[in-house]
Amino acid sequence: MNVVVLYESMTGNTQKAAELIGGAVKAAGCDVSVRSVRASDYHELARADLVFLGTWVDGLILAGHRPGGRGALGKMPVLDHKQVALFMTYAVHAGGALKKFARLVSEQKGAEVVATHLVKRGKLKDGGLVDGLTDGMADFVADALSSVPA
Repeated sequence: MNVVVLYESMTGNTQKAAELIGGAVKAAGCDVSVRSVRASDYHELARADLVFLGTWVDGLILAGHRPGGRGALGKMPVLDHKQVALFMTYAVHAGGALKKFARLVSEQKGAEVVATHLVKRGKLKDGGLVDGLTDGMADFVADALSSVPA
């Protein structure tokens, strides 16, 4: 299975989550590439059976939550009929940002959202894959991978 993990990161937290997800996907025996949305590879995306796409939660502490990096996300290639698993990193409260992200990706990019996950940035550790896959990330990766028909 070919998998692409794309992320938009402002402080490095979403990049760290993307790298951990990429490591888990590789450990599951899939071919995987991890890249910034700004460095999307059209050929990789065309071949991908599954795309993980991540960004951060932007907004005020308790209100106005939305996907961060919307400019870069808006410029990324169309994902017509691609199966996509979405993840977002957040600090205090994510509000409805994940639902907004799913709507943006499905309505504006044509993707089929198969899994979603929120990652609290305090749960991301500097350690390796075993230390970092916390907060339900392992289940998220497994669910996303199992959504792709064999």
